Amino acid sequence: MKKRLILLAGLGVGYVLGSRTGRQSYEKLKAQAQDLWADPRVQDTVEKANQSIREKSPAVADAVQTAADKVNSAAGTPGATSTDTPEVKDDVMADPMRDLDDEGPSGLSEDT
Repeated sequence: MKKRLILLAGLGVGYVLGSRTGRQSYEKLKAQAQDLWADPRVQDTVEKANQSIREKSPAVADAVQTAADKVNSAAGTPGATSTDTPEVKDDVMADPMRDLDDEGPSGLSEDT
């Protein structure tokens, strides 16, 4: 159903933009779109979607917060415990005399 609506919207936009008959075709298309939007079946579907979003938004917000907490703890940001911070094996700044201009666009040294 979503693909059909996208297709119809695309066809409608293409029709309006490509039409040489001008304002009359635009007004006709606009009236049809308004009639479609005012259709009780469409409004019922919109209301169901809104209700579903309202019901599921707290769970989604909790999931996002949990994922953000995991990322923060893995990155070692302030507030993360030392047991959550991954062990650093290779110190990127081990050689402070390394010339940063020798690095390529990907950030890797050309001699590696």
